[in-house]
Amino acid sequence: MNEYLKAVLNWGFEQGVGYQLCYEFSPVTPSGSNPKSKTVVINMNWHDPVQLPYQAAHEIGHVLNQDSGSLYMFTPSKVRYEGEANKRAIDILVPIYFEDVYPEDANIEEFLDSFHIPEKMRDWAKDSIQRYYL
Repeated sequence: MNEYLKAVLNWGFEQGVGYQLCYEFSPVTPSGSNPKSKTVVINMNWHDPVQLPYQAAHEIGHVLNQDSGSLYMFTPSKVRYEGEANKRAIDILVPIYFEDVYPEDANIEEFLDSFHIPEKMRDWAKDSIQRYYL
């Protein structure tokens, strides 16, 4: 387990979110969460292991946002919940990643690349980084 994944899971645990690491899932099975039980399940076989800290933060975001655990089909609500969980994930990762980085050295490209965060989240990441250094 890399240091960022460990830090995210520990942060979530401090917020009351438990976790289970699964090594049996397919590389294309996404991680998941159960907001009702305040638990996340992380697929440690994910095809892009660099993305695991972002995925863990995303799933913790669902729990903290108290999202419905029954959104399996495409709905407008699902899109909104996913977007909010993506934002929460970035807000979780920014203080962990930039903890020992001076403001003048903060680099959004390196941050996005470090977790393979989708390009569509660039603006939110930029804002989150700026808020962190205020």
